[in-house]
Amino acid sequence: MANYRKLQFNWRLMLVQVVANALALGLAVLVLPGVRFQAERLVLALLASGFIFGLLNAFLRPVLQFIMFRFLFITFGLVLIVINFFMLRMLARLTPGWFESDGWLWTFAAAILVGLLGVFFETLLGLRPPLRDDRPEASTMGRWFSLGGAPVQIPVFEPAVATAATPTPPAPAATPPTATPAAATAGDEHQPGEPS
Repeated sequence: MANYRKLQFNWRLMLVQVVANALALGLAVLVLPGVRFQAERLVLALLASGFIFGLLNAFLRPVLQFIMFRFLFITFGLVLIVINFFMLRMLARLTPGWFESDGWLWTFAAAILVGLLGVFFETLLGLRPPLRDDRPEASTMGRWFSLGGAPVQIPVFEPAVATAATPTPPAPAATPPTATPAAATAGDEHQPGEPS
């Protein structure tokens, strides 16, 4: 009988993701004058928008990344700003009266800021793996790679390093050429290092 892995819902991870999205949206609204968040209960509305933005990140973002995968490498990742732009436009449509912007340029600026702040808060709150791990066993584990989705472990193949227990022999020193006895008896051959 096959052994199936039981899927569990991680509510702590979802809660931290909602808080990170709400903080990113709230700071973008505070910094950019063309982006407004109009609600009676601001904190509750920010958390609800963070939840909706998290759902859009979970379901719509992978589809958009798959569609624009070719352009992801060509533009060095700048297409992720366009994806964030579409996500913010969808958030504005799903929450009428809460999240509004004066035009597409303000939404584009908000997409840049929400993307940067989202990565910052997700890293700060522990949702993204560290960029560098200095633990001794980390070199054998491989490196982590993420495009905004689930992190993937990539194995690292490093060349073997010589240890201190096996010393390497010193390189032979360069010695000037010496005349061999057979060449000395011939007499008519020119030896290097001798005047002609």
